[in-house]
Amino acid sequence: MGPGFFHSLRRTVLRHAAALSLLPLALALAGTASAQTPTAGSWQAIDSLREQLEARGVRVVQDDCRRLPNVLGLYHSGSDRIVICRAHGDPAAVWDTLAHEATHRMQACRGGSLTRPDLQPAMARTLARTHPEELASLRAYPPEQRLAELEARYTAKLAPGQVLHLLQRYCG
Repeated sequence: MGPGFFHSLRRTVLRHAAALSLLPLALALAGTASAQTPTAGSWQAIDSLREQLEARGVRVVQDDCRRLPNVLGLYHSGSDRIVICRAHGDPAAVWDTLAHEATHRMQACRGGSLTRPDLQPAMARTLARTHPEELASLRAYPPEQRLAELEARYTAKLAPGQVLHLLQRYCG
């Protein structure tokens, strides 16, 4: 896929933002890539992560996800595919979902957890302090899936450079 992969998603985000009178903010977020380090939630960061995933054989696709209510994205290990749903309201949400699903790909590369058990409580405390809704949402998962989801939610909040570093570390 070319660099315009998320072009239609950008248009959707801009329409959504305009409806909420946030067009100036959306235009700033959807602006052209700068030579600086990409920030989480920028289209440059999203494109960088997508390109790195695709370089490792992951197919990243968009879908309307109508048959999957309340789902923003998913990683399917059997087909090595990440689906990003078009339900996102801004590029920050797209980044969060892509980084989250990329973490599941890293877990597949590693064959399990990315985190030492002694670090997991600190990850949970950090999410409880900074994004309590993320930690609370873990209760919806069966206990055996909660660690994978904790890692994915935590990693999605990291800076793009850190996420790319982890992808390189765990998936070569």
